[in-house]
Amino acid sequence: MDKINSKLKVLEKKGLVKDAVKNIRIWLEDDEYKDFKKELIELIEKEDVDELNDAFYKVIPFGTGGRRGKMGVGTNRINICTIAESAQGFAEYLKEYFGEKEVEKRGIVITYDVRHNSRLFAEIAASVFVGNGLKVYFFNGVRSTPQISFTIRYQKAIGGAMISASHNPPSDNGIKIYWENGGQIVSPHDQNIIEKVMAVKKVKYYDFKKAIKEKRIQILEKKVDNAYIKTVCALTLGNYRDVHVVFTPLNGCASTSFLPVLKKVGFKKVDTVKKQMPFDPEFKGVAKQIPNPEVPISLDLATKQAKRDGADVVVGADPDADRIGVVSRKSLKNKQYVSLNGNQIGVLLFDYITRQQKSLKNGLMIKTIVTTDLLTKISKDNKVSVIDDLPVGFKYIGDAMDHRLGKKIFLFGAEESHGYLYGDYARDKDGAVAALLICEYAALLKKEGRTLFEQLEEIKKKYGYYRELLQAVFYNGMDGMDKMLRIMEKLRLKLPTKICGLEVYTVLDQLKKKFINPKNNKVMGKYVGFPDNALIFYLNKEKTIRIVVRPSGTEPKIKFYSAVGEEVGDKKYIEVKKESDKLVHDILEEMVVRAEKISKGGERFEILG
Repeated sequence: MDKINSKLKVLEKKGLVKDAVKNIRIWLEDDEYKDFKKELIELIEKEDVDELNDAFYKVIPFGTGGRRGKMGVGTNRINICTIAESAQGFAEYLKEYFGEKEVEKRGIVITYDVRHNSRLFAEIAASVFVGNGLKVYFFNGVRSTPQISFTIRYQKAIGGAMISASHNPPSDNGIKIYWENGGQIVSPHDQNIIEKVMAVKKVKYYDFKKAIKEKRIQILEKKVDNAYIKTVCALTLGNYRDVHVVFTPLNGCASTSFLPVLKKVGFKKVDTVKKQMPFDPEFKGVAKQIPNPEVPISLDLATKQAKRDGADVVVGADPDADRIGVVSRKSLKNKQYVSLNGNQIGVLLFDYITRQQKSLKNGLMIKTIVTTDLLTKISKDNKVSVIDDLPVGFKYIGDAMDHRLGKKIFLFGAEESHGYLYGDYARDKDGAVAALLICEYAALLKKEGRTLFEQLEEIKKKYGYYRELLQAVFYNGMDGMDKMLRIMEKLRLKLPTKICGLEVYTVLDQLKKKFINPKNNKVMGKYVGFPDNALIFYLNKEKTIRIVVRPSGTEPKIKFYSAVGEEVGDKKYIEVKKESDKLVHDILEEMVVRAEKISKGGERFEILG
């Protein structure tokens, strides 16, 4: 150890920060981290200061939904230690909140997806929950994230944990935490659990195999899968099946949810993308190994197959199958294809639901604040009530389903990042039910002589032209989070009064829970929803033109959401479309440039939408 201590002193002179040194010493000296000692020493001997700093300069944050990030050795990495500490903190909070007897009686559900170490991390989490006296319901194989939400409700469990990193790169994994309602954790439980996790000193384990023999871990039978599939299939809105579908799970687990649902309800012509069907944690069959249906290139291979075979629609999923990607044939007369963004898919789904539902009386549509206002417009036209001011994150939609319905009936939930829910069986988004409905609508429209894309154009001509864009800026390095948060601090200190020559009518500060007049900083009203570190700048009285600035809570990434909505009226549709497309780009660019002047060195991501 003397040699290693000397090496650390040398590395400090080369830029190894104090917090990293402190955390490295703990990992070298504490028995809890002995399995990582050899790998850590090798890293120190390589003198890889950048990697050591990034891996140890902080403890990977347990955010409001759990932990997600790069796997490997270190406090700022996903590994058996950070997974175990997450499970330990969650178990402690559950027992404190519900009482030990209730927690032991009801148990907790664990699922995992296709990523590297997902099974291992699931077993570690199960061992910790059992070590803390909880019964565990365990799926012996990969399942979708929506299925954990369904299963918690089905088993009447106290909560759940999903091992997944959603659409992140192959290097990543994580753990998502679920409450007894089947939804991800919201306030005040989120912060309370974070405090428990960050304060964990000792983790209690129980042998996984022994726990199975003693039935402390119950392997869930096929009947739970069947119940989930049957529940989703029952949400069909019409017997429209004559459509040619190309399906891809992007090497993830949607073959356990999307595909069984589509086949069970009777879709005969569902072709699969063979290269993307196997479970593959490297996602080698996906363009640039980006298994994210938000990014159009992820569905390139499926679109080529559709073009070759003349299919009507492409349906894809992210690795944990809670989100959906859709590519529509442009016209039945040609073989051109258009990738639909999350707002467009949501609009089509809701258009189909409102068209097919026998009664919309007392119906309620719920969406996040960055999701298209075209959904609000359609709702009002159909006399459907709306909750449309929720912070980013589907967990808020799930919570609203439990606490804000009143005498209303939940009709549809949507978020712009390709997440949707129809039906009352879950409290999280589910790509499988969205796939069922979008394929049905494609079949109905085909019968009527048009495509999903053509229907979308008709919707906009009827209700108004709405366009939304998303731009993310990532700040690399240890000071990345500080740079990102500095943008929010400076914007709050001096709120812009004009953007793209348009007056800022009002600003909603979701963190301070206030509507503010930017000209004099006077409070114009209170916001009653959940707090979130986001600023929403409204550029017209109708609030159909806006720009939202929101930093990530767990990584140094800040997102900018611009939106423009304009009724067509007496103007020509093409003119309105052209004007709106330019304005939405200009608003986005001006705000991103403003932020970059505050914190330099950010890396822009591809504009989505």
